[in-house]
Amino acid sequence: MKRSLIIGGIAVAAVLTMAVPAPAFADPVEVVHWEDSGSEVLEVGAEDWCPAEIVDFEVAHSWEGSGIDRITADRDGLIRFAATFQWVDTYSANGKTFVVDQQGNVRDHKIEDNGDGTLTIWFKNSVRTEVLLDGEFLFHDSGLAEGAFIVDDNDTPSDPEDDTFIGPVGDDELHGRFDTGERDFCEDIALYLGE
Repeated sequence: MKRSLIIGGIAVAAVLTMAVPAPAFADPVEVVHWEDSGSEVLEVGAEDWCPAEIVDFEVAHSWEGSGIDRITADRDGLIRFAATFQWVDTYSANGKTFVVDQQGNVRDHKIEDNGDGTLTIWFKNSVRTEVLLDGEFLFHDSGLAEGAFIVDDNDTPSDPEDDTFIGPVGDDELHGRFDTGERDFCEDIALYLGE
């Protein structure tokens, strides 16, 4: 399972901006301030976590984030998102702590109604990520991430609340410095937090 930290960050940002409720007929600009935090224990083999053959120990995970989403409606009724965010994920095990600190600006660059109940959404995200182990610098990402993904709009293209993520369109393009771009997140968790 290949998971780079930056792609994970981009996915988090995309999901967070898509998850914000918006009325079917939004005002020209709706501004939503948000905060989120929580914690969990990631058990060996848990769904949506690293494979047990790579990470064979429990990991405590906590997160804290905040941001501002800007939601607009185009003349065609399609909803567009832009946002700024800061997000910190902390993973702890075996007396060690692995921190992923991200901040950025994300926006829908272009939206196309495919006419088959799906939308293609192109994005341009400016991101900065710093990865630390016990407070010591490991990796740094900084630059522009561009790509596209498809959502099923459930026959309501102007209402993002009922959209279902289908998947990416091709590979994302990264411009800048991306130390984590070719790294495997799960292998890093095993390497840096394992005994």
